[in-house]
Amino acid sequence: MRQSDTRVRRTGSAGFTLTELLVVIGIIGIMAAFSLPQIGRFVRNYRIRGATQQVATEINAARNRAITKNVNLGVVFVTRSATTYQWVVEDGTGSGVGRNTTRPTLDSTLLGNAATGAGRAVEQTSPVYPLPPTVQFSTTCPTAPTLPTGGVWKPGMRFDRLGSWCDPTSTSSTCPALPTTAGANLVYSIPTSATGNADYPAGSAVICLEEARTNPQRRTVTVLGGGRVLAQP
Repeated sequence: MRQSDTRVRRTGSAGFTLTELLVVIGIIGIMAAFSLPQIGRFVRNYRIRGATQQVATEINAARNRAITKNVNLGVVFVTRSATTYQWVVEDGTGSGVGRNTTRPTLDSTLLGNAATGAGRAVEQTSPVYPLPPTVQFSTTCPTAPTLPTGGVWKPGMRFDRLGSWCDPTSTSSTCPALPTTAGANLVYSIPTSATGNADYPAGSAVICLEEARTNPQRRTVTVLGGGRVLAQP
């Protein structure tokens, strides 16, 4: 008896035609053209916001150190360059080069305030921290709201043993002004005698961060007189 052939014959081969493949590639290209700029903006926004939070966290840490160390001159948060920063504990117990000759019982021991000698080594310092790539400190803060007049650009800010931000024009022996040799002048300090506004009150400090590119995004970190740190969202 003849056995019947139960095999199924193929009527064609499966897969995409060249035309279908080109259409799919074209659709992917169109979607990429619309999505890539959005992804780029997201990455830029993420980076500048991350840098803002990083600096705000370090300033808060410097303030907390000023309270826990309970030292005469407190803790200084200082910008070392356009892309680096550091905190320094000024304990007022050093000697040698860098000694504060106007207030000999209280040393100003910031790095850069002494050329050589033991006066450079008496303070406790953090490593020099870098900002994230393509982000830098800037003296070009947002124009709206504008920074109040009467402020001065300083290399950093000082917190006293109570955690309060020191007025940059202070002449108090327990909260002296920062030496101009501390680093780059990238912190906008608004003395209590200046005219502040709702966003940047008198007796506060402002740090501006921006992308190192054309049409950069910018964010600010504001430190109020009592030591509260506000990072722009």
